[in-house]
Amino acid sequence: MRRKNARRLTLDLEGNLSVFEPIAVFQLINLAQATGELSLDVGDNSARVFFDGGSVTYAEISNRKVKLGEYLVQQNLVTQKELNKILVKNRKGKKLGRLLVECDVIDEKELQIAIEEQIKEVVYEVVRWKKGWFQFSADKKPAAQDVFIDIPLDSLILEGLKRLDEEGEVDG
Repeated sequence: MRRKNARRLTLDLEGNLSVFEPIAVFQLINLAQATGELSLDVGDNSARVFFDGGSVTYAEISNRKVKLGEYLVQQNLVTQKELNKILVKNRKGKKLGRLLVECDVIDEKELQIAIEEQIKEVVYEVVRWKKGWFQFSADKKPAAQDVFIDIPLDSLILEGLKRLDEEGEVDG
């Protein structure tokens, strides 16, 4: 920890994922009940996970496997035709989820559930990373977040470990 001024303590942390794997970093952030942004870089992929009081509030990954629109179509919450219509209509660069809610294609709860699932998938992917770098910057928040999520880290870590175990990547 580094003292920025006499009144405020700032937590900045960085390191090598081959020394401190993502789960260890997540647990440290959770234990410290820290708020901020965790950036992780692995080869051609990078992720950002935001925390508030140690809980995950938002996450994104550069090589996302399934985008929000595709996920909503897969879950039968939106038809491909509705999605295409909204995408063409989106000339102002609004976030897709917000536009779908404004146009009454989905409701706020459906959007929240979809975004929460996407955040979870980012964390599950990051848990697999064994090489690369991480940096935690205290007090940083996502630039534009329409939906606020509060996901307890314990359940995310347990599910991530379960998935690794099922893939045969965790030694018992």
